[in-house]
Amino acid sequence: MISPVLFSLYVNDMPSPSHHIDLALYADDTAIIATSRKPTLLVSYLESYLNDLQRWLSECRIAINVFNGTAIIFARAGRRFIQPRPVTLFGEPTEWVDRTRYLGVTQDTRLTWSPHIDQVRKRTAQRMGMLGPLLNRK
Repeated sequence: MISPVLFSLYVNDMPSPSHHIDLALYADDTAIIATSRKPTLLVSYLESYLNDLQRWLSECRIAINVFNGTAIIFARAGRRFIQPRPVTLFGEPTEWVDRTRYLGVTQDTRLTWSPHIDQVRKRTAQRMGMLGPLLNRK
C-alpha cells in the first residue's frame, strides 16, 4: 500500500490556504472551507484560493473531476442570505447546494444530523427489504 504515501507526498506542496481558508484533506477527498459573515466575501476568498489551486493542479498535471464538486454555506438557524454567484474551477461553475456528502456523512446548511439519519434509515430499509426473502425461507 505505497500509493497513499506517494499521493500524500505528491499533494504535500498544495497551495497554502490564506487567513480565511482552511483545508480538510483525507486521502483523495478535499474540502475547502472559507469563513466569513458575508457571502460575497466567501466567494472572493474561495475564488482566490481556487485560482491558486487551479494553477498548482495544472503545473503538477493533476486531473480532477470538476463536475463532482459542490459548495454549501453553513449558517445559524434563522439567518437569511442571498445565494451567492457560483465560483468556478477550470471554467466550470460549482453548484451551491442545501445538502452535500463528505466522507460518507450528509451535511445540510444548518449542520443537523437529520439528512444523514434519513439517508441511513432509507438504505437500511432497502437492504432489509432485499434480505427479507432470504430470511423468510423455510
